[in-house]
Parts: sequence; structure tokens; C-alpha cells
Amino acid sequence: MNSPGKQRILVVDDEPVMRTITQTVLAQHEFDVIVAESAEEAFELIGRGELPDLLLLDVLMPGMNGFDACRALRRQHHLEHLPIIMLTALDDQASIDEAYRCGATDFITKPLNMPLLPHRVRYLLRSAQAFKELMDSQENLINTQQIAHLGNWMMDEHGAVVNASRQYLDIIGASMLPVPKERLLARVHREDRAALVRGRTELKSGRSYRLDYRLRGLHDESTWFHVHEMGFPRFGDVGEYLGASGFIQDITQRVEQEEKIRQLAWHDSLTGLYNRNRLLELLDRDLNNAETPYVLALLFIHFDHLRQIAMVAGQDIADTVIKVQASRLSSLLDASTEDPGKAMLGAAALARYDEQSLIVALPGQQDHEVIRRLAEAICETLARPVFLGAEEFLSKPFIGISCYPEDATDSQELMRRATLVALRAARSEGATVNFFDPEHDREAMQRMVMERSLRVALEQGNELLPFLQPKISARTGQVLGAEVLLRWQHPLKGLVSPAQFIPLAEETGLIHPISEWLISHVCEMLARWQQKNPNLGCISINLSAHSFFDRTLVQFVDEVLYRTGVAPSQLIVELTETVLMQDTDAANRVIASLRQRGIRISLDDFGTGFSSLGYLNRFDIDEIKIDRSFVLDLEADRTAQALVQAIISLGHALGLEVVAEGVETEAQASLLRQMGCDIFQGFLFARPMPAGDFPAFVEARQGLG
Repeated sequence: MNSPGKQRILVVDDEPVMRTITQTVLAQHEFDVIVAESAEEAFELIGRGELPDLLLLDVLMPGMNGFDACRALRRQHHLEHLPIIMLTALDDQASIDEAYRCGATDFITKPLNMPLLPHRVRYLLRSAQAFKELMDSQENLINTQQIAHLGNWMMDEHGAVVNASRQYLDIIGASMLPVPKERLLARVHREDRAALVRGRTELKSGRSYRLDYRLRGLHDESTWFHVHEMGFPRFGDVGEYLGASGFIQDITQRVEQEEKIRQLAWHDSLTGLYNRNRLLELLDRDLNNAETPYVLALLFIHFDHLRQIAMVAGQDIADTVIKVQASRLSSLLDASTEDPGKAMLGAAALARYDEQSLIVALPGQQDHEVIRRLAEAICETLARPVFLGAEEFLSKPFIGISCYPEDATDSQELMRRATLVALRAARSEGATVNFFDPEHDREAMQRMVMERSLRVALEQGNELLPFLQPKISARTGQVLGAEVLLRWQHPLKGLVSPAQFIPLAEETGLIHPISEWLISHVCEMLARWQQKNPNLGCISINLSAHSFFDRTLVQFVDEVLYRTGVAPSQLIVELTETVLMQDTDAANRVIASLRQRGIRISLDDFGTGFSSLGYLNRFDIDEIKIDRSFVLDLEADRTAQALVQAIISLGHALGLEVVAEGVETEAQASLLRQMGCDIFQGFLFARPMPAGDFPAFVEARQGLG
């Protein structure tokens, strides 16, 4: 076993006295010495793992001589750099030459100078260690260069690469040196050659260079590799130019990763289109760098109902719908280059603005009539249904248009105004194509102020007022309950119509917290009233699609009923056909959950939808409400009378109660009563009243009964 910290010396000599003396002398100088009397024994020791740091090998021995043993050792890869000192009495030149040809590190003639031997051995060990460190360093350098795809080169004064690492040759696709400059330049991308020639020319002036350029692939000439190169000039003692040295690195992977990062930073991951920020950057660049007067039309395309699709069918479906629409728009832009009438679309930039909107930027155009025709063509393409499996999804496009410099002086304002126009049109269900008008800004400011005020009203709670309109029994005249109608008492504007703030609440996402507030407030009122008058009937609450399809609705209602102690049978949830038809399966699931708890379901505005009669039996409801438009003409219009009679008969056939809304005259009430209508609601009996007045109204009606 090798002594810790000591270097091992193997002495191979057939003379016992020489072995002993040599072993003793070296051991005195802190070497770990092992001995063998023949080459064969030495190989046996090495084979058992007794590897020496240095070998003293006698030349003249029985069996295998020292020369043959040295050759055999050098053929073993792990021993090719082992220091071997040949020991022999032969001092002729032929023997010395033979020793070095066999791979000897040094040669010492006998008799040995014993005082000098330890120093000679130590020197060779130090040299061997330095050589090993150099080899390790070179191997590390090679490995590092391979990992980093880095190669080094040296160029002569004529521009030919005369010395280079293997990695350099691999990168440039050369098999041997020298590499003439013409051969290298032939593989450089033609757009990059001038920069490389300029950099290498400046070397003669003492200036180094660094640049990136592209090299043609060695095996595939259609493939280009990206490299980064640095060059440094070399000069002689008297200042003459000797050439250059430098490094080259294959940066193809880095460039590809950077391109992927740019794609992620600049493009929408779903559609592959530019994202909003990238489009703004491009617009800013064009607006700021234009040398001639620049004109531009920006088309903001908003898809109505996408949010409802996401809410009902899931975000994945909504994403797929807008992806299909983006593909349609891209195809339209591509195809337009072949149509002279739409050729300007070929220069358009297309981007995704958000989950519901796309943008088209049309440079060089400000003719409103031309832009309108193009926008209408886009609308026609995007208005078609999107079919996903057996399902059909409609996402009606509304396009808002702003023009530069007519409507704005920068890209942000241009986009804001196009957005404003599209959203305004979608909100009012107006024309599908609209240009910006300064009046739109004033309206937007008013809506923003209104939204802010509505949020404050919801937070404070004292401006939102529940009004109740009684529901009267057609048979007895008694109060059966009421429909709750929300009013907003604005501190400056007074009473704000629901027609103004309910659509705003739906658009801004406030409708659901408002609905929750109303449900909670109504149940708290019922709990207070029950202590004095338990016969106030049921309260009907209208729910929007946002609230009805919200996953937390049923749980919230459970919590409110538990907290207030109100019986579920005292609540009626009113829904319009539009809400139910957004997703019949989901609607039935929510209806089933509510009815299991004892909450009744009413179908509001019945008869106004094209599918009312055909879909009535699909939903497990308790009540239908005849829309006031049928009741209005009931006295004079026989068609209206026939329709109302049919609705009442159908409702009764299905076991439903029938409510008539908008009853304003005794004649209307009389006709409805004759037709078998169950419940009246209208100005004939009471206008909507503050909730606090309802108990007294009920008591008064009971007194009349």
C-alpha cells in the first residue's frame, strides 16, 4: 500500500545489491519504494494496482529487457506519461537513442551517483506533475471549448488561418489547415461578408474586432449557423503586421433562444399574432420615423359574447373561438394581396389586444369610405358562426376605427379611441362599423364617472334602494308577494334609472356583487318583517347571466338563508329567456340546485323570445310572466288576446302559475281574469314603492279583503 503523502518509486533490477542500495537511498528521502527483479514481476505488480509515480528500469535483465519493457509500458494508455528512467552500464550513443525511442523519460548510466539520484528523481517527478497539470488544463480547455462551442485560431498576414483548434475547424466546417480566406468568406452569408472583411482589414491598423455573422451549414446549404468572432492583431518586434489571433463561438442556440424570447415577448401565445405592446412599439416607430406625412387607420375589433361563452362553456372554448377568428382574419389579409380592391390589407399589421379583441393597423389609408368597405368585409368574414364539434358559437364583431393624424397624435391615443368606439357600439348593439367622433370621448368620461359613483354606492350601501312592486292574486285581490326592483339614489343626479346603471354594472363586472348585496338585503328585510307580519308573501329577485351562472351563487344563497333564517320558499328567482338559452344544460343544473332547496323559478318576459314556446318544457320552472307588450294592446287587439290566452293555457297545462305584467286598466284585468290568469302586476294595483312601505301596503290590502 502506498504510504500517505509519499510518492511511489518502482525499482526494477535483476541485481539484488543494486536493488537494495537504490531502495535504501530513496527511502531515506521520503519516497515509498517497491522493487521487482524482472520486467515480468514489475508488470505483475502494476497489474495488481501497485501503480508507481516513477519507474527506475534496468536495461539488461534476464527475460524481457528494459527496452522491450519500456515499449510495452508505453502501449498502455494509463502509463503513456509515466516517468521512466533507464538504468544501464551501456553508455554508447546507440543505446541512448534506443532508450529514448522506446519512450524513456531519462537515461542514467551505471554505476549510479547515489547522492545525486534522489534529486534527479525528484526533478523528474516535478516535471511529470507539471506535464500532467498542463495536460489536464488542455483537456479542460478542450472540454470547455466544446461545451461553449468555442474555438481559437491564428491567421497569417495574408488572411489564411494557419493554426486552429479542432473546435474552430468543426465550427467553420473545415477538415484541415491552412484555411484560405477565400474559402471562409465563401461560406459567410453575403449580407455579413462586408462586415467581416472590414473587421479583418482594420487589424492591420492595430484595431481588434468583434462581430456576429452567419455561416452556411456544412451538410445542408439551406441551413445557417450564427457565430460570434473576436480578432486581435499580432505585430513583430519592429512593428510589422504578422496576422491575427482570435476566438470563434457557435451562438446558434443562443440566437434561437433569443428569438424564442422575442416571440414570447412580442407575440400572443394563443393566436401567434403580435401582442398589444408590440403593435404599439411598431406604431410608435412608424409614427416617429416617418420622413413623409404619415397616415394610418386603426381598426379595433371587439367580439361580443366572448365573455359569456367563457363563463358558460369555459375559457378554453372562448380561447378556441378567438383563435379561429384570428385565423380567419389572417387568411383574409393574406388573400387580400391577390384582390386589387383590398390590396391595402396586405400591408396591415395584425395583433391581439385582449381576450375579446383583435386589432388591424392599416398604414397609408385615411379615406373613410375605403376603410369602411374593408371593415365591413372583415365583419362579414368574422360574423360567421364558429363550429366546435357539434356546438355552434356566435361572437358578433364590432369594429371601432380611429385615424392618424385626424383623431390622435400618438399610438396610445389612437388605440384608446378605436377601442372606445368598438366597445360603445357593442354596448348599445349599434352599427357594427363605426368611426371615432369627439362626442364619444365625452360619453366615455361620463360613463367613467358613473362607474366610479356606482362602485362607491355599492361600497357604502346607502344609495342603492330596493323598491317592491306587489303581485296581486287575480282571484282574491290579496297580495301574494312582490318583485324587487333596484333603484339608485345618486347624491347629485337623484334617482338613476335601472336602464342606465344595470347595463353599466354588467359591463364592469359590478352586477354580481350588486346581486349578492340585493339578495342579502332582501332576506334581512324578510327576516325583520316576519316578526310582525308573517303573511307578506314571496319576493322575486331578477338575476343576470353573470350572477346566475356564477359558481358561487347557490352556496351564497345557502349562507344568506342560514344567516337570516328566511325560508327558501319565500324567494323566487326571475330569469329571462336570454339568460337560460346561453347554456341550457348549465341553466338546468343551477335551477335544479335552487329548486331542491325550495326556491321557486320564474321565467320573465315570456313570449318575447323566438324560442319561448319550443323550449318551455326544457326547464323545470314554477311560473311564467307574460311580457307587458302583450298586455298593453289586450283590449283592442284580438291577436294579442289569442296569444295571451295561448300562453295562459300552455302554462296551466304544464302546471305553472301565470303572471301578467303591466296591468294598468280594469278592462285588462277583467280580460286576463276571464282567461284564467293567476297573478297581476302593474300600475293598476301599485307602482313600485320603497321597500319600507310594503308591509303597510299589504296590511291595507288585507283590510280591503
